Amino acid sequence: MTKREHVSKWWDIITYGDKKRYGKFIAWLFLDSFVASIPSSILMVAVYMFLAPVLDTAKAFEQRPFWILVGILLAQTIIYAIVRRKSYLDICVGHVSLQQREKLRLGDKLRRLPMGFFADHDAGELSTLLMANYEEIENLSSSVVANAAVILMRLLIALIVLSIFSVKMTLAMFVVIPLAIPFAVVSYKRIAHTSSELIAIRQKTAANVIEYAGGITTLQAYDRAGSAFEGLQKSFAKLRDDSKKQEKAGGAVSMYGRAILFLGISIVMGSGAYLLSSREISPFFYIMSLLAALQVYEPIMQLFVFVISMARMNQCVDKLIRLEEEKELSVEEPARTTDRSDISFQNVHFSYDGKNDVIKGVSFEIPERNFVALVGSSGSGKTTVARLLARFWDITQGRISIGGVPVNAMTQEHLLSKISMVFQDVYLFKDTIAENIRIGKPDATDEEIYSAARAAACHDFILSLPDGYDTMVGEGGSTLSGGEKQRISIARAILSDAPIVFLDEATASLDPENEVLIQKAIDELVKNKTVLVIAHRLQSVMNADDILVLDDGRIIEEGNHEELLLKNGRYAALWKEQQSAGNWKLS
Repeated sequence: MTKREHVSKWWDIITYGDKKRYGKFIAWLFLDSFVASIPSSILMVAVYMFLAPVLDTAKAFEQRPFWILVGILLAQTIIYAIVRRKSYLDICVGHVSLQQREKLRLGDKLRRLPMGFFADHDAGELSTLLMANYEEIENLSSSVVANAAVILMRLLIALIVLSIFSVKMTLAMFVVIPLAIPFAVVSYKRIAHTSSELIAIRQKTAANVIEYAGGITTLQAYDRAGSAFEGLQKSFAKLRDDSKKQEKAGGAVSMYGRAILFLGISIVMGSGAYLLSSREISPFFYIMSLLAALQVYEPIMQLFVFVISMARMNQCVDKLIRLEEEKELSVEEPARTTDRSDISFQNVHFSYDGKNDVIKGVSFEIPERNFVALVGSSGSGKTTVARLLARFWDITQGRISIGGVPVNAMTQEHLLSKISMVFQDVYLFKDTIAENIRIGKPDATDEEIYSAARAAACHDFILSLPDGYDTMVGEGGSTLSGGEKQRISIARAILSDAPIVFLDEATASLDPENEVLIQKAIDELVKNKTVLVIAHRLQSVMNADDILVLDDGRIIEEGNHEELLLKNGRYAALWKEQQSAGNWKLS
């Protein structure tokens, strides 16, 4: 990416992709600050009106101009209330809505990224990316940019007005500003250097908190909650130390720059006294210059405070730019659709790291409404093959198609609308049971949800809960048993009514009663569907139309149950092992 392209993306993120609207927002903030600064100018004029008779006894105090100033202040109050309301609404409504839109847009982008991205980025990092990073950006875009514009305008006005009365006094006031700027630059560079480390430890700490909270049951079961909490404490201690390190790195240098600006007030006082004694300026202008110095230096001092936010913000923007550049799952143009549900794998190769293939030349066909099982030892590639069908990752070689259409020629929405997936590890969202089922069909009626739940053999147990279908489930479904979660996930799949069903060992690790109920639910789910099943328990797929035996990413055997037993190969060996294991008992 060229520097120009980087700057363009930087502005896109700062302005939330709407430069025109952001420009209006900044304009209102600028007008807000300008109107707010009117009283100080009016007071300077009022001071002159009071001092004029003292400095020149020939002049009398005129009340009419004074009351005009009072009227201007009253008008300013009304105008300020109007302008302030508009700028406040822009911040609280317009600006926040733009930020929310961008967060949702990035969330939508995450949906279109391959699963490999999420293997390299944990929940804490993604949470920080979408939440904390935008908070840092908001701090800059809603305050620093607008204030910087106001400061530059104030400096320009002060420079012009003061130069009219005395160039020497103006130079005395502005001479320290160039001397202070290098300290701001050094402070920025130091903070920027440490910001990436600080953001990284923030993300790691967030991930550790999520992991600790999610695994607290396991930690307590093994009496490791205390030792794990010590690790969490170390993460917080590291975060504290890195935060202090950043403040020391840039804060101290920033203080030197602010000290120079304070020195400027002394220079203005001394220079003004000298020019006053030599009658080059009037006493009134001397007093006004002292007041103006405070007006000029105070906002510049604020910029030194903003340096920290600017440095952190740039790191956040860089991370968001990198997310923007993540390659999405592409779709061939024009996108295609299909009404068929037959599946074809043709010489499919796949590698997680782009080097070592974990799927090696896999080819098979699944006719419509056929039941095919993938079996093999752990790590043989069963789950990877099945998830490539849903395009969780893009293959490195070969072709996967549904109804003759390559999966990379379909939109993700169309592809996933054709597949219902039931995993061994079910995840339920922190919402009502009804809404968790409705994920299968967002516009489903309550009656459709009840019907799917009956088919999945979970209607009765849902009604027995305190609030029935309105019962809230804990995050991940923590308030329900494994069998209950599994049946709800099957109800979700039944509701979606997709023509292809993918089952990932859906009955594993369940008690016999739940297994019977879930098997009935699955029987209902797979009626008249094309079915792909991952199975460890071979007994559950004895009736499959075709069984594919995988080993080290390759299909080494294929056939139905009887055919594979007659071959006396890998499948027959697995069958014998499981039959022997069925007789296992504690001695």
